[in-house]
Amino acid sequence: MSEDFLNLNYNTIIDEITRFISEQVRSRKKNGVVMGLSGGLDSSVCLVLASRSIQRNRIMGLIMPERGLTPKKDIDNARDLAKEMKIKSKEIHFERAKKILLNELPKNKLSGGNLSARLRMAFLYHYAAIGNLLVLGTSDKSELLIGYFTKFGDGAADILPLGGLFKSQVKMLGKHLGLSEQIVNQASSPRFWRGHVAEKEIGLSYHEIDTILQCYLKNDLNNCKQSKKKIKLITNMIKKSQHKREQIPIFNAL
Repeated sequence: MSEDFLNLNYNTIIDEITRFISEQVRSRKKNGVVMGLSGGLDSSVCLVLASRSIQRNRIMGLIMPERGLTPKKDIDNARDLAKEMKIKSKEIHFERAKKILLNELPKNKLSGGNLSARLRMAFLYHYAAIGNLLVLGTSDKSELLIGYFTKFGDGAADILPLGGLFKSQVKMLGKHLGLSEQIVNQASSPRFWRGHVAEKEIGLSYHEIDTILQCYLKNDLNNCKQSKKKIKLITNMIKKSQHKREQIPIFNAL
């Protein structure tokens, strides 16, 4: 990945994203935004950007850890940042409810993790409905392109402020915003199971993923510096997840 790719004008990006958030709230006649606070990079960057976009008393943050899966440092990161940003926040512990549901359902590790993401999104939209708020999603461009999100889970949102930035760029943006090294450098993870790490599950670092995605979007994979095996892995992920990025097909009965 070239330095030119990372060496963006982050002050301009901050200005553009904050305008985007404030304009979306204003044009849709909403009272503010609600978002999930995981303590990770993307949600932390989104919170800081939101706090620069609208009054902080118009931001609601939900911390939704899962006992046994969510590391304490993630919870501490989320709590500390919510306190630092002086926003309203609420902790929701849902593992008992999930366990009750899963007792009535077939067992599957990945599907069980996706259920966590969908439960969290249900809570966000519950608060959004009560407070007339927009659900601010935290997915970035890398995750969206390769489909590394749960359909109707963390992929569901009203706005996606980071949807135009690769994970590597979000990391640089986090540094520019003054986030702690702990948050900026911590491994990305949806926390679906104990020890779950995104790069480990995918089999590539986001540095490698973003390099391939740049070439893919430029239709220049022949000149990509990554191996053919890695390129195929990512292009296959893009193809398999296409349905996640498309509108639901509707039968037209004419």
